Amino acid sequence: MYSYTKEKNTSKRRLIVALSCVLVIAVAFISYEYTSRKDKEDTAVFKESVPVLSLPDTTQKGIHPFNVEAKTVLEYFDGKDHEVDSMTKFEGVYRANQGIDYACNDEAFDVLAVFAGDVSEVKEDALFGKSVTIKSKDLSITYQSLDDVALKQGDKVNQGDAIAKAGTNIYNKELGKHLHMVVEKNGTIIDPKTVFDKTLSEIK
Repeated sequence: MYSYTKEKNTSKRRLIVALSCVLVIAVAFISYEYTSRKDKEDTAVFKESVPVLSLPDTTQKGIHPFNVEAKTVLEYFDGKDHEVDSMTKFEGVYRANQGIDYACNDEAFDVLAVFAGDVSEVKEDALFGKSVTIKSKDLSITYQSLDDVALKQGDKVNQGDAIAKAGTNIYNKELGKHLHMVVEKNGTIIDPKTVFDKTLSEIK
């Protein structure tokens, strides 16, 4: 009788221990699942709440704003060279050219972004036609005498993107379809040719 009771009590203890182990394992599993799911949710919230910033590529070198056999039809007036071929005549008055002008046999060629950047201005002027200004750090390039402009202020542009077509304007109508490009460094107009094959930090 004593042996039977002892075995019965032992069986109960074993059952209790087994159930306790199962309970501990179940609690541990539930706790792990909850923690794992919460970590995933926190990570997702973090990813959604923190914007991904795109830093400018400082290794880019300026490219020419066309991929056709365009020619320089009006030089930049630097006060030293090109005095004759860097003057524009409008309504009988000669003025120094503050940019550079390219044409390709009166064809409406694609105008390409010299550098990647943000569109800071899109406008249409009575004399100079449609224009787009793209800012790349402290460098601003204005592309004038355009057609087929599809950009708007705030758009991001990659280097080499076609931003418009070369068009015409009243100010230089004798040039036909052409691109007029003006470059500013920290608000000061500079020779556009000095930006080609140079990084933004190399441009003075």
